[in-house]
Amino acid sequence: MIVRLLSPLLLALLLIGCGPADPPEPEGPTPRPVPERPEPVQAETDLRDAVRTAMAGAHRSAVHQARDDQRNPEDTLAFLGLERQHRAIEIWPGGGWYTEILAPVLRDHGQLVVANYPPDPDTGYMGRVGQGLLDKLEADPDVYGQVEVVQFAPPEYTSLGDTGSADFVLLSRQFHGLAARGKEAEDAVLDAAYDVLRSGGVLGLIQHRLPADRDFDPEDGTGYVPESYVIAAAARAGFELDDRSQINANPLDTADHEFGVWTLPPSFRACAEIEDDLEMADCRKRYQAIGESDRMTLRFVKP
Repeated sequence: MIVRLLSPLLLALLLIGCGPADPPEPEGPTPRPVPERPEPVQAETDLRDAVRTAMAGAHRSAVHQARDDQRNPEDTLAFLGLERQHRAIEIWPGGGWYTEILAPVLRDHGQLVVANYPPDPDTGYMGRVGQGLLDKLEADPDVYGQVEVVQFAPPEYTSLGDTGSADFVLLSRQFHGLAARGKEAEDAVLDAAYDVLRSGGVLGLIQHRLPADRDFDPEDGTGYVPESYVIAAAARAGFELDDRSQINANPLDTADHEFGVWTLPPSFRACAEIEDDLEMADCRKRYQAIGESDRMTLRFVKP
C-alpha cells in the first residue's frame, strides 16, 4: 500500500477549514458596561466633596444657593446613589437648579445628559423652558461645556438614549405634571427611563407629597401626589423600590394651601397680588416659616 504524504500547504488549508465557526451576531443593542468604581464609602465621600464644591461655585446664583438648605442636594444625591463616574440623565431640569450642581460633579469623570423640551420660545411654556436652559448652558461653557442635551417630550420625543446606556436618572418635582396628563404620560416617561438604564441602574425620584389619608385627584393642580401612587406607577414600568428617605420631608407643610405647592417658597403665589408692602412682607414671612413643600425621596432600581 502506497501512503501519500500531504503537502504542507494542503495540510494548512485543511486545518484552517476545521477551525471554530464564527460566533453568532448579538441580538439588540449592547448594554453599557458597568464602569470601574471606587469602594462604596470612598465613592460617597468623593461625591459629597464634589457636591459641596459645586454648591459653592461662582456659577450659581444667590437665589439658587438660598434654597440649598431646603433642597438638601448633598444628602439627596448621596442617598440616591449617584457616583461621579456615572452617565446620569436629568429629565426636565426646569431652570437648572440641579443642573448647576450635577454638571461640575460629573464633568471630569462621568457624563451629564439633560433631557429637555425642544427649544422654541414661540410654542408656549415648554418651548421657553427648553430655550432658557440652552441659553444657560451656552453662557458658561467652562461649567456646562461637557453637558449633552437630548430632546424629550412624549409622545413626539420618547427616547432618553440607547438601551442600557445610563447609570442614573433623576426626575425631580415633575411627577405631578405627568399625573395630571394621565397614566399614558406617566408610563411614557417611566418606560423611557427604564429602557435607558442599565441593569442595576437607579431612578431617583423627588416629588411633593400628599398625605396618605387624603383623596387624590390627579387633575386638582395642587402639585401634591401620594407616595403610593408614584411607587405604583414606577412598578408598572418594571422598577423595584430600593429605599425611601425623609431627607426632604417637611412636617410643617399641611399640603392644603390655596395655591397648592406654589403657595410656599419659592413661589409665594398667595402673596403675589398683595399691594401693600408690609402686608406682602408679612405674607411671605408666614409661608417662609413653613418652608418648601413636604417631599418624598425615592430610590428605584432596574433589576
